[in-house]
Amino acid sequence: MDNNKTPDIVLTYPSEFPSEIIEREILNIQSDKLNLKILKENHDPFCAFEWVIPTAFGVYILKPYFDSFLSEAGKDHYIILKSGLKKIIEKAKFIKARLISASQSSEKLSKDYNQSVVISLIIETKNGREIKLLFDNDLDKSDWDGAIDQLLDFVIENYESHPNDQLTSLLADKSKKIYESIYVIIDPNTKKIEFQDKMDLVKKYK
Repeated sequence: MDNNKTPDIVLTYPSEFPSEIIEREILNIQSDKLNLKILKENHDPFCAFEWVIPTAFGVYILKPYFDSFLSEAGKDHYIILKSGLKKIIEKAKFIKARLISASQSSEKLSKDYNQSVVISLIIETKNGREIKLLFDNDLDKSDWDGAIDQLLDFVIENYESHPNDQLTSLLADKSKKIYESIYVIIDPNTKKIEFQDKMDLVKKYK
């Protein structure tokens, strides 16, 4: 495996997270020739909106997974990936965490922000846009699983049919700045995913 190539998938963990648990988790998605990278990170204090701050655990699915690996491995691994992601993300339901602001700036944290600070799923689209799925702590794990299915199905179509795909259409009225992430939240009533840019979330969690 060429370590200089962009990985297919990156999993990020806190620096102190046990390696033996990581090894068990990656078995859920590992496959021959899958370029999977593990990063252990220290998270320093951030001065940013809550949804911008990196979560303790992160899953990044990058362009090479869809452009190269999946075309060779076939849709079988796509099914494995969806199942494995749900198992990896499940731990966020058992790990309790919250954001803490500096005493002089406590008003900067939204009292309505209910998205997990433990885990997020980040996917790179066909045109290189980063989409970050946020997980609502108030929803059930089954709702999280449904959101993963919805987003991945949108992205698969994006890679197969871009620019004539649903995801491209849904993002057409969002920020045109390619370096700005698009965020995905789960509607608590319909359980459908919704695509938001930075300004949408500023309004929602002001």
